[in-house]
Amino acid sequence: MSKVFSRNGFRRIAVAGAVLVALGGVTAPMASAATSAAACTPVVLKKVLTSADSGGIGVVFTYSGTVSEKSAKYLPAGEKPAQDGSGDPIAVKGNAFIRLVVSCYNWTQDTYRGPKRIPGEGAVKEIVHGGTFEGQQTWYIGVDRKRAFDDLSRGASVSLKVKV
Repeated sequence: MSKVFSRNGFRRIAVAGAVLVALGGVTAPMASAATSAAACTPVVLKKVLTSADSGGIGVVFTYSGTVSEKSAKYLPAGEKPAQDGSGDPIAVKGNAFIRLVVSCYNWTQDTYRGPKRIPGEGAVKEIVHGGTFEGQQTWYIGVDRKRAFDDLSRGASVSLKVKV
């Protein structure tokens, strides 16, 4: 009886899972997230630099290997920088904030010993480490006002150029 119950129970679970996948339920995104995380090679931050030219202010993060997953976008209006994990507020100079998140960060091998708070120049007011939590690293770039920026990232370099 147990064998029949298990087989029927499995069929019910399999059918429910197939329905969720077909309807775009929670099963499909979890599967793709697991696949994505397994495909990346963990990286660690080596250095952070800023540079200015006539077109803007560059902020360059150099990692130990190719950065396969990252996100750089402005925080929504009214949202302030917060520490990863705790959610505690972080003071960052500026009136608008670009949040840079690098996924697949190897926090167990983290060797970055540089400053966690870097003074900016011109339109970029400050660059502040927002934390390393659950395999991702966050940095905030405070700017004087919301400005266009270019993503010039290549390989192990995550480069953002804030236009002036």
